Amino acid sequence: MRIFLFIFTLLFAEHLFSKNTIEIFQKEQKEAFQIIPKPQDVKLKGGKGLDYRELTYIKTENGASVPVVGTLLNGLPYAAKEGTPLILRISLENVPDSEEGYLLEVFANKVVISAKTMKGLFYGCQTLEQLMEDSRDFRIPIPEMTITDYPAISYRAVHFDVKHHLDRTEYYYRAIDRLARYKINAVIWELEDKLRYTRRPEVAAGNAISKQEMQAICRYAQERNVEISPLVQGLGHAGFILKHHWELRENPSSDWEFCPTNPKTYEFQFDLYRDALEAMPYGRFLHVGGDETMAIGIDERCKATDKSAFELQMGWLRKVCDFAKSNGRIPIFWDDMPLKYGGLWDMAHGDNDTDDLHWDTQKLDSVIDLFPKDCVYMRWNYRDATRPGHQRILKWYHDKGLRVMAATAASSGNSPILPREDTKAGYIKGFSRLVAQNQLEGILATSWDDGSPHLETVWRGYIAQGEFGWNPEGRTVEEFKKAHAQREFGFRSTDRRMQFLDELEEALYFYDGALAVAGCRNPASGVPHTLISLIELPDSGKPGEWSRMYKEKIDKAFQEAKRFIRIDRGVKSAKIYALRGRYTLDVYEQINYLQNYSTRLLLALHRYDTADSETDRKAALQRVCDECTYFRVMRKCLEEVYSKTRFMQNPDGYVLDMNGHNHLAAKTNNSDWMYYYEIPMVAKVEKWLKKQ
Repeated sequence: MRIFLFIFTLLFAEHLFSKNTIEIFQKEQKEAFQIIPKPQDVKLKGGKGLDYRELTYIKTENGASVPVVGTLLNGLPYAAKEGTPLILRISLENVPDSEEGYLLEVFANKVVISAKTMKGLFYGCQTLEQLMEDSRDFRIPIPEMTITDYPAISYRAVHFDVKHHLDRTEYYYRAIDRLARYKINAVIWELEDKLRYTRRPEVAAGNAISKQEMQAICRYAQERNVEISPLVQGLGHAGFILKHHWELRENPSSDWEFCPTNPKTYEFQFDLYRDALEAMPYGRFLHVGGDETMAIGIDERCKATDKSAFELQMGWLRKVCDFAKSNGRIPIFWDDMPLKYGGLWDMAHGDNDTDDLHWDTQKLDSVIDLFPKDCVYMRWNYRDATRPGHQRILKWYHDKGLRVMAATAASSGNSPILPREDTKAGYIKGFSRLVAQNQLEGILATSWDDGSPHLETVWRGYIAQGEFGWNPEGRTVEEFKKAHAQREFGFRSTDRRMQFLDELEEALYFYDGALAVAGCRNPASGVPHTLISLIELPDSGKPGEWSRMYKEKIDKAFQEAKRFIRIDRGVKSAKIYALRGRYTLDVYEQINYLQNYSTRLLLALHRYDTADSETDRKAALQRVCDECTYFRVMRKCLEEVYSKTRFMQNPDGYVLDMNGHNHLAAKTNNSDWMYYYEIPMVAKVEKWLKKQ
């Protein structure tokens, strides 16, 4: 009996050990594959799995066809041959109900993707492509598994804002491929003067995209399940038009707003809308703008109506909504002005809770008849949209039967050069969760061009929208960042090779104001604009005084010099080990050199100010001179990298904006705006050097 119990104990222990080993192995297998967006459900089945090279052909069943696929799948023939098939199947059984949903099954001898529609098959193929990529990159078999997947939000869009720059046309085609890879299914493209309008050609910039080229981009996108709709700013944000047409202005001294009572306003706007709709023929929406108006109702024509500014604005909205509807489009309208009229803006965007005593919608309730019911109200919040006040305004919209779409941000206008805070991923996740919970019309990740960051710096935010728009509950932000590093660059999620990006975001905060004591590097950031006041320079007759005056900046510069070295090493290591995405890393590298320039110059001036001997002083003075030369070298290198995808200056004769919004990128027709402090600082130092 004792021998039997002993043997039983050994067998049971072996069983537990084997079970634990299998569970650990399966967990490691699962973590080795990082799909973006994270699928809704993944079940591993055990077995030997499947090497990506074992797939040898694609077979279709039940009326399916082969959608546009990625590089690895595109290398497979459609003719049957020896080996393992990928079977694409249209089916109504055992598949998600969503038209974008799919069932992906990996067996040892085949892979089957089933879906109700071709859209579902398309997204199933995108997931398989990522599985094959990881199998190739890390030389591991794809586990035998079942993935059941579908989106939490049906309309998942990003924002292309080209008001202050254009990228090269081929870059937009590559961007569409990238969006489709991460299951983003829409773009709202803010055109301003970057479309070659045929009805009002004077509006178009010299380098604008033709309607025919835009149609080609939209068709390419449609084939990849990406729907492109236009945003043509109206009422406010109209500088791209009103700098040419003073007669349509509400305020003669500003190109910001149209006069809403001038009939020619509508003739003009509707011509632009018609051109935009023809250029983007496959989209559902027409975004009409309508936000941030400041001077409506001040001209004589508007005063004569005896209507309030809000009534005038909503009258304009009614007319443009009617136009959109008559042309088969659903109008979208930024919703900030109604909230400001109702006195709810601060509470909807504030950090504090809002109790019933302070939350009063009576003013908005009294004008609800002015809100067109056939419009989608785009509720924008570029920070934490989960605050109680913001959730209250979403409930108000719901209670009033109004349609709402969310707008978060991958890049907002207040961060020059580089988006911060994990490229806004946390805010994107929070708002995506609200959209899914409240079944809103969809979500848009904006990328404002006010400070015109290079789009490669925005992509982590775009991809975060793909991740959390599909599955808001799937990953934490930190888990997403690791998955992003694997997908975009081929780094294992455990390598932490993109950690330098967190440090680079932090470094930009010192760069923002290191060379100034007053003013704001980005005048449109919400800080009242004042004339720039740069730091003073050392007085050779008072050694050490300058360093005492700017002790806080200098102490911080020493810290930032060390941070620069860590970032530089991180970027260079990433470039060596990356399997893809090196251009993005090149952009980050150049941004690191740019942000470090302020630190270099401060420390060179400190060295001069505290030199102990005449020899040291001369050497330090030469170092300051060298830093002025280095600035031009650094700028040249940065712009060589940037210009691989984007145009670095406006066309000849381009007219800059004439309004008070002070967008940083609208300050110059070339790239000087990128060095808003550096250019005048270098000029100041070189003038000072001549006196030493």
